[in-house]
Amino acid sequence: MPLPALGELPQLTALSLAWRRLIDVKPVLMAVNNTSLVCCWDQSGRWQQRVVGWPDGVCRDGVPLQREAVGELIADLIFDCDCPGAELVLCLPLDAASWCVLDGYGSDGPPGLLPQALQSVDLPFGLAESYVTSSPVQESLALVGVPRSLIQAWSEVAELGDVPLRRVDWSLTAAQRALHQFTQVWDGDLAWLVMEEKSLRLLLFRQGVPEVDHALEDLDPLVCQREIRACVAAWQARADMPSVLGWWLSLPSEQVDDWMPLVDGAAGECCLNQALPTWAEPSDDGAAGEMTDVPSALQQLALLALHQEER
Repeated sequence: MPLPALGELPQLTALSLAWRRLIDVKPVLMAVNNTSLVCCWDQSGRWQQRVVGWPDGVCRDGVPLQREAVGELIADLIFDCDCPGAELVLCLPLDAASWCVLDGYGSDGPPGLLPQALQSVDLPFGLAESYVTSSPVQESLALVGVPRSLIQAWSEVAELGDVPLRRVDWSLTAAQRALHQFTQVWDGDLAWLVMEEKSLRLLLFRQGVPEVDHALEDLDPLVCQREIRACVAAWQARADMPSVLGWWLSLPSEQVDDWMPLVDGAAGECCLNQALPTWAEPSDDGAAGEMTDVPSALQQLALLALHQEER
């Protein structure tokens, strides 16, 4: 009976894998929603991307309802991508978190908010039940609250998938960081229309600070346009001298033209949309459940920000 080649010995294979996990640590970016996950990873200096569909009922609003199934899927995907040293950078969908902006706590204010100070602030999430992150925005402070149960669920998923959970972010604030890069030369105010699955939101920024986050119930462009323009008019009426408005439409590409009547060119408004850089290529190797869909416009901005921050 022939002896196995040296490289085929199970002990050496396991040792090689363990060694690669130690020296080849790299982030793997994953954005999740109700129907799929988007996976991006660095393979020999070239970033790859896959969109993999969830089995029915596995994940809802960012909550992994079937943790073992999600953990196994991620483990299989990491193995298939040949990323033994992967550390998971997770991007949660719109409905997974809440946020608010507090005035007076920016870069020139206190270095941070003590829990005691937050007790007296009206927040859209419960402090005791949430993980809270903060980031300065001009003279204000943006707070994001994620349910502790959600973070604990994903920590368990990561443990079941045998992959460290390196970082958890939220698609809206991650995408906002990328959006700021594309619009920082714009001197006026900013209106950002975001569509993600069955959610539609209008965000209004003045001098880079988000002042309005308005959820719309109807996705029909004709029905929504009156509500959106009314919201914009009410917001602009609060300013002594409102600036010219620029629009960024994070919508499916085939729907952008349907929403362009929102942009009032006669008032000097314009659409600021531009092509995003291509930094990840669709993977050549198929995987079980892989979809031909591309990430949503919001996910593309969010993943771009995470890629720039983690590379």
